[in-house]
Amino acid sequence: MRRSGGTWVHVATNRFIPMTPESLQAALGFTSVDLEHNRAGRLSPAQQAHMTVQGKRGQTLNLVMGGVFVAFVIFIVVVVLPKTSGSESSGSSAVPPGVILGVLAVVGLVVGLTLVRTRRAMGGLSTGGVRSTEGPARTKARAYGNVDQMDVMPVYRLKVGAVTFPLPNARQLGAFEDGIAYRCYYVKGTLPVLISAEQL
Repeated sequence: MRRSGGTWVHVATNRFIPMTPESLQAALGFTSVDLEHNRAGRLSPAQQAHMTVQGKRGQTLNLVMGGVFVAFVIFIVVVVLPKTSGSESSGSSAVPPGVILGVLAVVGLVVGLTLVRTRRAMGGLSTGGVRSTEGPARTKARAYGNVDQMDVMPVYRLKVGAVTFPLPNARQLGAFEDGIAYRCYYVKGTLPVLISAEQL
């Protein structure tokens, strides 16, 4: 059990179970072949195939988000603006249509730049080089939400060197022991994606 921000979060640790290279591989889901490729600064064929799938999923989600925003803009232009124009002509204190359009334009620019950046990052998962960082591990687990109602979302973070990795579950976080030096291999997406690691 680890406590953060007054909330208890159960995290699997290796305090009573000696961690071996095999157990680290099992927790992170990589093989010795993957590790050899990562040491050379590249993805293994299996990792490349996996990252290609993940990149396509991310780009699909990107398109869905873009479509939702476009639908929202169409709704504003077709439904809201005509009503606002009618209210303005009747002398009410409604927000002028020009202001609404200006806000939509700014928001659209921000959303567009974010989608382009995310698309590039997702596309680079399978084509970018493998990076590495090393140093003592620092693990952190936090819970967000209402603890009393058991509506809690755990968040796991691992910091090695200057890089902080978001981890999907307690098992992966528990594969690392605080203060022990590791070399972690990762690819750069919108966030660093941890693909393998080894104890130094």
